[in-house]
Amino acid sequence: MGNKALFVLIDDDTDDYEIFKMAISDVNKPLQSLYFPDCESALAHFSQQSVTAPGYVFVDINLPKTSGEECLQQLQRLKAFDDPCIVMYSSSIPEEYKPRLKKIGVNKFIEKTGSIPLLVDEIQHLMLAG
Repeated sequence: MGNKALFVLIDDDTDDYEIFKMAISDVNKPLQSLYFPDCESALAHFSQQSVTAPGYVFVDINLPKTSGEECLQQLQRLKAFDDPCIVMYSSSIPEEYKPRLKKIGVNKFIEKTGSIPLLVDEIQHLMLAG
């Protein structure tokens, strides 16, 4: 697993990133977050030579151009993507998608609620489990 203090969000909604960033700052540990509005910018970043591998990656299932599922498959081919904890983080995640997403490496599913305290709890649980 990469840097356990580095959380990545790949989501085209900047409001969701603001909520994510607030939740990360409310966790009682020094954490960092990176934000990518689409798969292409995340791929460009993690394709660089000396990039830090993230410990946790949150991906929206509904990304523009490349779906969250396809994005994960592309990221997992990169060396800098060293087996992070992968969270599908979306407004709704159809039950029928979950088995397929687990097969490609998704560790957890979190539905967006807009609640910072709930997201803080989820992040803390992830950190305890990982």
